[in-house]
Amino acid sequence: LLKLHAPTLYLLGGEKDIAYENGMDDFRRINHVPVFVANMDVGHGGTYSQPHGGEFAKVATAWFKWQLKSNKEAGKMFTGNPCGLSKDPNWKVEKKNIE
Repeated sequence: LLKLHAPTLYLLGGEKDIAYENGMDDFRRINHVPVFVANMDVGHGGTYSQPHGGEFAKVATAWFKWQLKSNKEAGKMFTGNPCGLSKDPNWKVEKKNIE
């Protein structure tokens, strides 16, 4: 984890997701780069099998637009207190080193 050198996004499928514990452990350990974890109780496959990738794809696309294209509108999903995504009751979010 110490080799991470860029902002990092974790999309997890809730507490029953097989990757949940590992993802949350990573989140707790990462303190040197911006990190955002978003949890939706849908299981390990997320919503990617839904049309256009569902909610997970919307979040991932916004993250890439913000990080790779400096799109401030997309960044509103992750920035602020509370951040935009936290206003959606279907998501549980945590973040570090992100204003």
